[in-house]
Amino acid sequence: MEVKSTKIIKACMLMSITAFLFSCQKDERLGTLDTAKVNVINAVVGGGETKVNVSTKIIPWMSISDNQILGGSNGVGRVYITSTDRLCYLQVAPVSDTTKFWYNQQRHLDAGKIYTLYLSGTAVNVKTSFHEETNFPKYILRDAGRSTPVADSIVNIRFINLSPTGPKVDVKIQGKSNNEASGLNYEDFTEFKAYPFTKNDNFIFFEIRRSSDNLLVANYALYLPNVHFKSIAIVMMGIYSGFMVPYVDQYQVNMVIY
Repeated sequence: MEVKSTKIIKACMLMSITAFLFSCQKDERLGTLDTAKVNVINAVVGGGETKVNVSTKIIPWMSISDNQILGGSNGVGRVYITSTDRLCYLQVAPVSDTTKFWYNQQRHLDAGKIYTLYLSGTAVNVKTSFHEETNFPKYILRDAGRSTPVADSIVNIRFINLSPTGPKVDVKIQGKSNNEASGLNYEDFTEFKAYPFTKNDNFIFFEIRRSSDNLLVANYALYLPNVHFKSIAIVMMGIYSGFMVPYVDQYQVNMVIY
């Protein structure tokens, strides 16, 4: 009986050691659990859809599936999560020609940090800006065992002007005289601002107005039930007052979630 017990103990020890060694190998392949987030916002006029690599290795473009492509029905922004235990590849290329990089850099990213990569301009003159978020709103932790409270909610909003031909703009809430953002030039963005709301609030109606004469440039209705406890960017992009401009490249306002 004692011999049998000894064999069982040895077998259990062997299984534990094997599992430990396997986990070490797995960690070596995947890196540590320390991660950073990069929000890539593509407002390039005439650039079409793009493929993006934010990771610690070079990956073949053909391995990126259609539902991971940035642009079109997938929206103009996407958050990518990457390990921070080694240099990160930040690569963006248009689907039309993935040999021509719009952005191709290696950077050391800090664990727990959030970054934004802005892409704007035109397909023949792409502008890029990489920004570390130093004042990003703290995430609101919720009890997984309880439903998300909706009677007293909040959304954090920043405004970004990425229209290469658009005017300097102010942003107002419809019916209010004060500005939510003032004098936003091309490539300017604001810090995040908190907007509280309740379950009875469905929309915030924003007006984008030309700074020089208060002319209405665009309207944007933010549907609040979609942004409970989220941080978002409201992005002005596209060609302003252009003739024969394809619809997809006309002046527009879009939302990107962080």
